[in-house]
Amino acid sequence: MAVIEVQVISDIVCAWCYIAKRNLDRAVQLYQKTYPGGRSDTFVITWAPYYLNYNTAPHSVDKLDLAPIRLAHMTPAQRDALGQRMQRAGSAAGIQFKWGGKIGPGTRQAHRLIRLAAAHKDASVQDAVVEGLFDAYHARERDVSERDVLRDIGVAAGIDGAETDTWLDSDADADVVDAEAAMNKEMLKGSGVPEFVVQGTHRLNGVQDPADLLELFIRVREGG
Repeated sequence: MAVIEVQVISDIVCAWCYIAKRNLDRAVQLYQKTYPGGRSDTFVITWAPYYLNYNTAPHSVDKLDLAPIRLAHMTPAQRDALGQRMQRAGSAAGIQFKWGGKIGPGTRQAHRLIRLAAAHKDASVQDAVVEGLFDAYHARERDVSERDVLRDIGVAAGIDGAETDTWLDSDADADVVDAEAAMNKEMLKGSGVPEFVVQGTHRLNGVQDPADLLELFIRVREGG
């Protein structure tokens, strides 16, 4: 049995990061189905924080109002083309993007919830929290800076309600998350997210095709 470690550096408000997660899920499934003995191997997937800081206001704002400002460097035609491209890529990954809803002043609390989930022995809890956050923001038009939204996601993923409340009402590990996010932003300056780090040495930036991830997993498994 082998252990394949995958770190993903991402931010919840990044649509490409959601597509990247779905492609990673697909690559792991393909590996376990097609590689000899693959079902006996273990994937250890961790999610590292990155702050895109799309909304610099101290309160939540409508995403549709923010988009023209954030994409001011693009023409309306270019913005439409980008939206269509993202919709196609999302549909291929099983995601139906919705562009409405609000975006909060930051994603620190969302990343803190992922950190809480990662402390659970059952890896499916972290995966459910990450998927729940992405789904809430990108497909359900929910504001993932809101406490009630975060609580719903945590509890739905299997975290005890009282534990979730205590965590969200504290500042536990907030400084750690901030430091990691700052370190990752400095490290990825000029490239951005998503970023995959496989087995601590193989780095891939941007959305990856499941087949390419599968090929890398096999190389790692075979000592490459």
